This record gives sequence, C-alpha cells and structure tokens, in this order.
Amino acid sequence: MSQLQTSPQRGIAFVGSYLPRRCGIATFTHDLVQAVSACSGQEQPVIVTAMNDIPQGYDYPERVKFEVRQEHLVDFTRAADYLNFSRYDVICLQHEYGIFGGGEAGPNILTLLRELRRPVVVTCHTVLKEPQPDYLEVFREIAARAAKLVVMSEKAVAFLKDVYGVDESKIACIPHGIHDTPFIDPGFYKDKFGVEGRRVLLTFGLLHRNKGIEYMVEALPAVVAKHPNVMYLVLGMTHPSVYRKEGEAYRLELQRRARELGVGGHVLFHPRFVELDELLEYLGAADIFVTPYLTMEQITSGVLSYAMGAGKAVVSTPYWHAEELLADGRGRLVPPRDPAALAREITDLLDDETAFNAMRKAAYLYSRSALWPAVGRKYLEIFDEARRSAVRSYPIASAMRRPLAASNLPSPRFEHVRRLTDDTGITRFARRGVPDWRHGYYTADAALALVVSTKLTRLLQYKKAENASIVYLSLLQHLLSIEAERPPKRLTYARTIDGEMDDGELGQVVWALGYAVDRGSELIFPAANDLFDHIVPAWEPSSLRGVAYTILGTSNYLRRFPGASSVRRFSVRLAEVLAGECASPDWMDRWGEADWPVAVQALAVASALIDDPMTREMLEDLTVVLLERTSKGTSFSSLADSALDEELPQTAAAFIEALGAVHEKKRQPHLVDAIRAAADWFLGANRRGEPVYDFATGGCFDALSVRGVNKNQGAQSTLWCLMAFLTLHELATATEENSESRSSIPYLSTGVIEAMDRRG
Repeated sequence: MSQLQTSPQRGIAFVGSYLPRRCGIATFTHDLVQAVSACSGQEQPVIVTAMNDIPQGYDYPERVKFEVRQEHLVDFTRAADYLNFSRYDVICLQHEYGIFGGGEAGPNILTLLRELRRPVVVTCHTVLKEPQPDYLEVFREIAARAAKLVVMSEKAVAFLKDVYGVDESKIACIPHGIHDTPFIDPGFYKDKFGVEGRRVLLTFGLLHRNKGIEYMVEALPAVVAKHPNVMYLVLGMTHPSVYRKEGEAYRLELQRRARELGVGGHVLFHPRFVELDELLEYLGAADIFVTPYLTMEQITSGVLSYAMGAGKAVVSTPYWHAEELLADGRGRLVPPRDPAALAREITDLLDDETAFNAMRKAAYLYSRSALWPAVGRKYLEIFDEARRSAVRSYPIASAMRRPLAASNLPSPRFEHVRRLTDDTGITRFARRGVPDWRHGYYTADAALALVVSTKLTRLLQYKKAENASIVYLSLLQHLLSIEAERPPKRLTYARTIDGEMDDGELGQVVWALGYAVDRGSELIFPAANDLFDHIVPAWEPSSLRGVAYTILGTSNYLRRFPGASSVRRFSVRLAEVLAGECASPDWMDRWGEADWPVAVQALAVASALIDDPMTREMLEDLTVVLLERTSKGTSFSSLADSALDEELPQTAAAFIEALGAVHEKKRQPHLVDAIRAAADWFLGANRRGEPVYDFATGGCFDALSVRGVNKNQGAQSTLWCLMAFLTLHELATATEENSESRSSIPYLSTGVIEAMDRRG
C-alpha cells in the first residue's frame, strides 16, 4: 500500500562510483557530495553507496557506507534494502551506463530502482541522441522511476523530451560544478612544472583513442614553426579499461609520432591520475586548453567545465557540450580530425593577446554560476521538491520474501570446477576436494562441463569459464574424430581411449554442442557448430534418454538457426517419438525413475515443437507425478537406484532443470516453491540436515545417504550443482521481470550471479 508521507528524518544517499576509484563519475560524485554536505550542514547527513568494478573494492573514506559489486546482481537488491531501512529519505543516483554492470547498457541498476521505496533524483551524465534498443529501454525505465532527472546542458533537456518522452516538469538543468579558482596569469605556476617561459597547451583526462590527441600532435609542427616556445602537456593516465586491453599502446603511438614529426621536445606526457589541488595547478599553468575529441555525442564534459572555470582559452572540436559552453566567444571550435584547423586557431590566439585575454575573461565570468556551492544549493532544492512530490511505499524487504530472488539464492562458484580441470579436460572423480586423475576424462563429463562453462561465460562474460570451455570442446573434438562405431567413453590419464559411449551419453554430447551453438561465445560457437553438423546427420538415438537429450540439443541449435529445416524435421520427429513413449502406460518402468526429470524437461521442449494439446496435457500430468515422487523437491531418495538409499545432486539438479523448463513455458506459481525446496536441499534442508554444497570450495559432495554425506567432490555432482544454481538465478530474473508491469526489458544477464571466483 502506498501513501504520501513525510520522512521522519532528512538525509541524502548518493549512489555512484566514488574516489579513490579512478573515473570521471567518481570525481564528480565526490565533488557533488562535498558541495551538498557543506550546504546542508548537520541538517541533512550525506552518505555514499559506491559501485565497485573490482572484487576487492577500494579504500573508501568513512562517508561510503555500502559497497556494490557492479557485476553482482544480488548486491543491488541488498543495497535497496539497506537504503530503504536507513534514515536517508532521498537517493541521488549518478547515472552512467558503464558503471552498473550486467552489460554495456548497465541494466543491473534497474534491480535497485525496482526495490527502492525512496524518491530518486538521477544525474544523467550521458544522454544519447540515438540510443541502441537496450540503452533506450534501460534509460526509459530509469526515467520512469525517477522523481527528477538532472542534466548539465540544454541539449540534454531537449533529448530527454524528444527522444525519451520525459515530461519537462521532471527535468532540471544544473551545470557541471567547478572549483573556485582565481583568475591569474598562467606564468604563476609554470616554474613548478619546468615550463617557465613556454606557452603551454594542455589536454587532461583519462587517455583513450576517442580523445583525438594524435590530431593535436599532427598540428604541432605548424604551431611550433610560428611559436617555438610552445609546449603541449598531456596530463592523465590511460583509462583503466583501455589499459587492461592494450596497455600503453596509444600513449606510445603518440610519442612515436611526435618524434617522427620532429616535435618530440615539444610534447610532455604526465601519465598520472592527479588529485584536485595538483590538477588546478596544472590548469593554472596552461595558456590554452585543447579538447580535440573525435566523438561529437558527448553531452557533458567535466574537464571542459574545469578549464573554463579556471579562465582558460579553449580550442575544441564541436561535441555537444563544447558547442553550448563555448558559444558567444567563450572559445573556438574546429572540425574533428583537422590538424590544420587546430594549428590555425591556436596560432591565432597566441598571436593576438587581446583576443586571447578576452576569451579567458568571457569563459571565467560565464562559469561563476557553476561554482560547487551554487550547484550544491540547487541540488538541495531539487531534493526538497522530490520529497514533496514523491509517493512511496512503506519499506519492506520484498526481495527477501520471494522464494526466488537473487538475494536469497546460493552463490555458484567456478573454483572447484577449475580445480578438477587440466589442459586435457575434467576428471570425474575426487577424493574429497582433491582431483583423482587415475580415472582419466569421461566424454559425457566434458559435455556437461561445456554446458556449464558456456552458461557462465554467457551470464558473466567470465574469461576463465570461456577458457575452460575451449578445453572441454577441444577434448570432445578429439574424441568425436576417432573412427569407431561409437565415440570412446573416456580418455585415460595415459591418453589412451577406453570403452564406448552409451546412447544416453551421446545424447548428452548433442545437448552440449547444441547449447554451445546457441549460447557460446564467438570463440566457441564455430567449432561447436562444426561438431554438431558432424554428429547429428548420422545420429539416431535408440534409447529414450538419448532421445530426450537430443531434443534438448536440437532445440538449442534451432534457437540460433531457426531456418535449419533438416534439424527441425529431425527434432519434430524425435519429439513425436518422446510424446508417444510417454503416452504408453509402462513408460516409467522402461525409463527408470532416475531419468524422469529429463523426460519432463524434454517433453516441455517437445510440446512447443509439435504444438499438440494432448502433449501439453501429458506434460501437466507428468509434472504432477514428478512432484509427488520427489516430495515436492525436499527428498530425492525415491529416484536413486542404490542399496544405500542415496540422494544424488544430479537428480536434484535435473529436478530443478525440469520444473524450470515447465515454468518457462507457462508460469505456474506452485512450481516455484518446489524449485526453491530443491535449492534448499543443496543447502541443508534434507533428511540429514547437512549442506551438500561446500561453501568453502565451491564444490558439491557426491551423495547424501543414511550414513551421511559422501565428502568426495567429483565432477558430476559439482557440475550439476553449479548448473542448478545458474538456472535458479535465471528463473529469479524471469520471475522478477514478470512481477514488474512497468518494465518490458530483460536483464542483460552478465550480472545475474551473486558471486563467482574472479580472483587471479
């Protein structure tokens, strides 16, 4: 129930990246927090919820009270609960697509916004004129959930109205804040940096190729020809994400080009992230500030605002914010990628002291309204307006009450799977947590591991999982190329082949290859496709288990290639075989109880392929039987064929997979509790009261019996457990979406999982 209510205590919580994280949003958030805090004093305490892009986080100051790992969806739910139950009655979100995880559009932030019961003011650091569909949908929902949207330019106001359909009453334009620096002669600071007597050109900010610095280097020879005392200072470290991909390649290219042009002595690189006081001194020493950016779709530029606030003459390419700030003689604009134009405008300013000083003064005076204290006061006015107009619910930990919510699901980890994997493949057996290599590598285990690692890669873009996928696919590639009636069952540790795969195991291989074709990365998909095309045309499963797994594989393949008519005909024929078998009264006896879950899962897929009312009715009946035989997910002993009356993780996981497939076809709320119960079975809600999942290693114990837990952590139990946990998180995401009538966008699922071994 919602009602208009006044907060018992006023306070402001900022959400965004924060110093010492090195990015522009972190710097802005820090400066805005300082300004708002100074203006509000003790009346409105201010805290920060900080976004982390690395697992270990940062050494934050005391003001940061909560940290969110941007790729971990559960953290966003927990942050919402923390903020809902805190005394801080307004949230100020610093929105930039790249800092929230879940994909390039940053959809993970939607989880926090959906759970918040506080009015939210959003500062929009990027407003795209022509957004891609995922960016558009993410931002539209953010805008719908915001009480107010703050932008920093009039062009951004127009985009919000025209592109995103935001009502003008929700929009406020507040300039990018600047620090109060005196209007001084640049010579005052030059001796500090060893450039006394030189005319200094400055570009600063995190380096990446869109900065266009190479064009300023190309312009230097013409500038130096007329003004030999010019020094071009490039201040800033390489952007961390760029550095991770290519190191200092861009900076080295710039230095090499300067030497080739004979101006190496006129370019000085300072590859550092500097604190505010030092940055203002660098700005003070500059005569002309240059932003030769290549991307014109930049709606906000903090570095340009700082430069104008310091009274710098500016030469810039006409990106959106520059067009607005440098109008009316406050700077000069040049076309992008035009060294001659850069040289011409810079030389003209250096030649004409009157024009140079007039531009400096115009920029300095124009910027006075953007001083941080004034910006802080404007934000406080917006916060008060948001409080007055906000309709909000009483805070409840709603996510924690749902059976399937990311915040109360087990956390899958890849660590033990990696421990069981070497350069050849994954070993089946382990003595407790230590791999037992004597038994070699089973083909069916490689197939299952390929599905799990592909799923991890798809959900988290987790590089170690993708590398493992290559190992498993390589082993399958080798074993499936051996000339024999059936592929070998295993490769021994001595690298000899042994046995033949049975029908069900080969069906699992088809399932894995189909999954890798549909969900695999660009590195995995082509090789998986080749193997699928090699096996399937000559494959005719003879067991119902083989039929079921083959249907799962071909249905995955058809998601990637819906026009593959031969595969579709094959899949439909197998679906009809499966439906016919399941219609016979004795099918359960012939299948064996351990295979019932995969029968239900495959029948759920088959019901879509053949679109037969009788098959759909049969699926309903078999789902009821499965629920009854497994005590609705709390016990799996009836499905085990063992004198010890064992319950196996494989069976519990297959149960989750089966009910998940049924639930995906037709949302049936009664299935959610059973799926949740099966998840809890792994965590200790079983007849022994002991967890089957090992939270310390990320592995899963091999069995649960009347004697206790089998402490060995082999490949099959661990892989099936991890598969189940990943499926649970996918189901949680789908359930979340269904409960949200205001959202039409799926989570971009790289941030679905709570925790993963991302070390090293």
